[in-house]
Amino acid sequence: MIELHFRPDDLQTAFRYKSDKEIHRTKMVFGMMRFPVLVRVLSSVAIFILKFGLPFRSTIRNTVFKVFCSGENIREALKLVRKLETFQVLGVLDYVAEGAKMDKAFDYNARMAMNNINKLKNLQNGHSISLKLSGLEDVEFIKRIGLLPGNFPGKEEERYARFINRVDEICSLAASCNILVYIDAEEYSTLEVFDDVAELMMSRYNRDKVIVYNTLQMYLKDRTQYLERLIKRAERENFRLGIKLVRGAYMEKERSQAVSAGLEVPVFDTKEETDQAFDKAVEHCLNRPELIDTCIATHNEKSILLALNMIEAKKLDRKHVRFSQLYGMSDHLTFNLAFAGYSASKYLPYGTVEKAIPYLIRRAEENTSIGGQVGRELSLLNMELKRRNQYVHPAA
Repeated sequence: MIELHFRPDDLQTAFRYKSDKEIHRTKMVFGMMRFPVLVRVLSSVAIFILKFGLPFRSTIRNTVFKVFCSGENIREALKLVRKLETFQVLGVLDYVAEGAKMDKAFDYNARMAMNNINKLKNLQNGHSISLKLSGLEDVEFIKRIGLLPGNFPGKEEERYARFINRVDEICSLAASCNILVYIDAEEYSTLEVFDDVAELMMSRYNRDKVIVYNTLQMYLKDRTQYLERLIKRAERENFRLGIKLVRGAYMEKERSQAVSAGLEVPVFDTKEETDQAFDKAVEHCLNRPELIDTCIATHNEKSILLALNMIEAKKLDRKHVRFSQLYGMSDHLTFNLAFAGYSASKYLPYGTVEKAIPYLIRRAEENTSIGGQVGRELSLLNMELKRRNQYVHPAA
């Protein structure tokens, strides 16, 4: 058995970056997430409050927003990035921008992504950005384009070209600054088009080293086969792959939409099938280190241990494989991975409270739907508070 230096039960290392106040705030938020009905009600209320400008914005900002988001602007986000640097944890910076409908907004979001790159290039190596393509073009347009592969009407083709140009400008700047770009996974209805865009950018910018990553949601039944096809294409066309593996964040939505439309459900029926697909993808990627740079973005300790054992058995560079978790969750994984010498990062969304609401609702709904996630977080927080209390007030 390979001995690992990764100790996820080291709570002092996991939570040393959080103050007592921050621990209590996080505990309160996860405490609310124990009740799915309450989460649904609060999600609806949050949208209503912000839509009509009711005076509860500060309540949202000082609770769930502070737990899961890195700030309302780039200054606040970079302050957190620098703080994480002192614990050898990297940042994945993301300006939260969803639901845009106009070119002016798409162009602005592209500039914000490039601004993130320019800010990160002045910090230590290894930081990255997350890029949500739905912030650069309307999802309804993307769905329509997906039904017309290679046969766009004139205006549609011009609009699609503008979209590709926005993505290309971001990736080109990232390559010149040596900043990684994780293209985020989104709804299944956009998958074909967004996969094509990610592959195009990888073929352009992943020649000598990996800059661009595509994100694979392994709860989708077709992702293992897609990964195998993608590996063959990269071999054939002589470019490297950046693959970020996640389980997925839209499961209930994908299932209900497919059932309503009378279509085959694209996601696995059980968590066990998703887990098997995820771990198989980890093995596929780590078996090809000469071709694939991998980011394992999971809160599943078992999957992380599988990857760590493969890294050590194959004597892979610990910095070659990246691990990432969401800000506000699984600190026992992120900080102990970093402490053990692995490349670990936190996904750091930032933006106004109003813009962050869709993201915050997903986090709340996801936590209530993942078996054991909320209970595990609360248990760790309680143990850390107990440890701190014993340290301050040792038994007589």
